[in-house]
Amino acid sequence: MLGALPIAAWSQLYVCTTPGGRTLTGDGPPNECQNVQIRELNRDGSIKRVIEPPLTPEQKKKREDDDKKRREREIQAQEQLRKDRALLETYASEDEIEASRDRTLASRQALIDRANQQLKGFKLDRKRLDDEAEFYVKRQIPEKLKRALEDNAALQAQQLKTIDDIRAEMQRINERYDAELQRFRELVMRGATPVQRKQSD
Repeated sequence: MLGALPIAAWSQLYVCTTPGGRTLTGDGPPNECQNVQIRELNRDGSIKRVIEPPLTPEQKKKREDDDKKRREREIQAQEQLRKDRALLETYASEDEIEASRDRTLASRQALIDRANQQLKGFKLDRKRLDDEAEFYVKRQIPEKLKRALEDNAALQAQQLKTIDDIRAEMQRINERYDAELQRFRELVMRGATPVQRKQSD
């Protein structure tokens, strides 16, 4: 029923304003106000609740997108919190971060040194093979020698690639430690306290 109702006739009253500006009331949500906000009132006239109109497809998509972004931000914040906690539990000072960087880089440099030693051996082998190949300048090189030359070239290329890959990894390691050092400083400046570990005697 629309229009004004006697107070005794209702326990809840629904009130809405149509898009045309008409104010409607009823003991149930007025059909004319399905797409606008409806206020449900108590007997004393106070608002019991507000019934929002159904979302349009565009509004629904925006809400879904906003909810998705909010969940992603929450996940990122939780992940950052986990990383920050791990950082403060791993290092007690900036010096410890730099010491860890030095150890990690030293282990990679050892791999480069080993690869360079192997490369040096392959180059010596190549010199011997080239000297042997000089005997066949005007003749066909034996298949065995040809395969040895090809294998040597492949081995040298492999070692050079290994060295390049390790150097690229060292750059990534430096970038990671730079980021950890910067984040550590930020956390300490904000008042975070690194976990203090007992020094071994």
